[in-house]
Amino acid sequence: MAVQGVNGIAVAAVGAGALLAWSGIRGTRVTAALREIISGQQPSVADAYPVTTPTGGPGLGGAVGAGSPPGSATGQAIAADARSYIGHAYSYGGAPGTSGRNPWDCSSFVNWVLGHDMHLAIPGFATYDGSVHGPNTLLYLAWPGAVTVGHDASAALPGDLCVWQTHMGIALGGGQMVSARSANSVPPTGIDNITGDIPGEVLFVRRLKAVAPVAKATAGTRGAGA
Repeated sequence: MAVQGVNGIAVAAVGAGALLAWSGIRGTRVTAALREIISGQQPSVADAYPVTTPTGGPGLGGAVGAGSPPGSATGQAIAADARSYIGHAYSYGGAPGTSGRNPWDCSSFVNWVLGHDMHLAIPGFATYDGSVHGPNTLLYLAWPGAVTVGHDASAALPGDLCVWQTHMGIALGGGQMVSARSANSVPPTGIDNITGDIPGEVLFVRRLKAVAPVAKATAGTRGAGA
């Protein structure tokens, strides 16, 4: 996990060159976003990302939470792959390396699972081989390749991204997620309950558009991706 609180957000945003992403998250102009960060104002980002209920197949439409369907096959596969890395070493800012054996942090862990193992696009990368860190939490918040489906654990289906401003993980279902936590955590990459208690930050449960099932072909057409 990166530095917590609004000052940590400012450092992360400036250090990562993510001012444009921050501006997109807040729905403000870049100059206004810069003033907000410099002044240390607590972010109020929830209203900038209204909750969207995706449609198109099992696990993607209707209410989520208790009694909800288990999510799509792709979402289940993402969750299973993420779970397989429990115990992996942590290093803030670390890139997984092309072998995936190097210590990583919360966002580069997600980058490896989605981009390398699942061969999905991630923010700024059509393909990802682990040789660089890749996108951070702020870029995942601003990324149009996912939609926000809620702001608490009840919204999260397997394979969803649980993203705060300075931390992120992959939902497993049942109110749990796996993430690269810290070098002092045991294990460094492990399972936690999904909570929204990071001081000064807002949880966004974001569902990848890529987990939507392919629409069935209709008469006279070949069908299109959902």
